[in-house]
Amino acid sequence: MITPLITERKFMKNSKELVFNLIVAGVFFAIGFLTPGSSLMSTDGFASNVSGIATGAGIAWLIKTLIDGKKGSKQS
Repeated sequence: MITPLITERKFMKNSKELVFNLIVAGVFFAIGFLTPGSSLMSTDGFASNVSGIATGAGIAWLIKTLIDGKKGSKQS
């Protein structure tokens, strides 16, 4: 059950590295979604490719952060 994990704070440890990684993932998402000519705004050209790559990098960074956070909480 996930509720005891959250209440006991064993799910992920708060650290400067975790906060930094979440901010970086958020920046990639913001670049991907808010770039002029992004995939949300239009479907043409280079800007759509850049926004897709940035969004994918944000998703990958977020997954990396979650995996690293779970490994760190298991080791301690």
